[in-house]
Amino acid sequence: MCTISLNIRGIGQLGKISWLKRICHNEKPTILGLQETKSEHTQDNIIDSFWYNSDFKFVQKDSIGTSGGIITIWDCNIFSFDYAIEGEFFLTICGSWAGFDSKIALINVYGPHSSSKKLRFWSELTSLANSLTFPFIIFGDFNEVRNTSERMNCEFNQQWANNFNNFINNSGLIDLPLGGKKFTRICIKRMKFSKLDRFLIFDEIFKLWPNISSKTLDRDLSDHCPILLRNTFADSGPKPIRVFDTWLDLKDADSVIARAWSIPTTGNRPDCILRNKLKNVKMELKKHSTQLDNLDSQILDHLNAINEREALAETRPLTEIEKNKWLNEKCNNPTR
Repeated sequence: MCTISLNIRGIGQLGKISWLKRICHNEKPTILGLQETKSEHTQDNIIDSFWYNSDFKFVQKDSIGTSGGIITIWDCNIFSFDYAIEGEFFLTICGSWAGFDSKIALINVYGPHSSSKKLRFWSELTSLANSLTFPFIIFGDFNEVRNTSERMNCEFNQQWANNFNNFINNSGLIDLPLGGKKFTRICIKRMKFSKLDRFLIFDEIFKLWPNISSKTLDRDLSDHCPILLRNTFADSGPKPIRVFDTWLDLKDADSVIARAWSIPTTGNRPDCILRNKLKNVKMELKKHSTQLDNLDSQILDHLNAINEREALAETRPLTEIEKNKWLNEKCNNPTR
């Protein structure tokens, strides 16, 4: 299983689709939950532009103007959708996972900021959790923390944290430890850090995926990190031709494949001829990919530098020089 959650902070903003495409093509999620899409109605072609195959469906909770918005996307080859439940602060999909008899619910949340709405949020989620008769996972941006260690340079409200903890405990949920970075939301200009994004797991989920774990992915064009949930033991790792898959996304890949396929090959048997043609395609795509190696290397080095500074900022205050370099790296991000 592979589920990714991300507060995208505006799906239509510059560079966001390219970022989502990199995430989806690298991780191949079965479920992708986006929060704060700031989109009143997202079209199929938008999802198609970043999803990694053509067998997907999605449901969405429209934003109110440019405020809020939730989208949940799934791979139809693995998740069979039955119905959706929409609340004020969440969007739930219910259905079946390939290979399991039990139904499952995935609850994508975007928590409110105000005190009065937070109380409605927990009440609404509690009612939903009590109504479900099968395993479920709650994930997303809860806009709340559980204790003081989950904030740095931010105001902490003990009562709000108590309400969050009471909801988790009373609902019998497990707050899955999040590997990677300590904080999931970063305000660079004000140097504020919070852990607002997480996966809450109903214990029956562990019968389906006993080695489930979660971690943060590198942050890029949002102030939130994507978070990843997967069954680490069951995953077989990258398939042998994964790099070949990435070549197919290169510019002019279709014409390169057509040219390579037309190269004469030797062999007496059809299977030998096919094998040699595939070798030609692979070699030509590999040569073609070197044209972009320098740009890819620059992008990777740039993102690594940004994430190294963010990791350092979690351990100590940055100097003014370090902070200015961090801001410059974000402003000059080559992925934008």
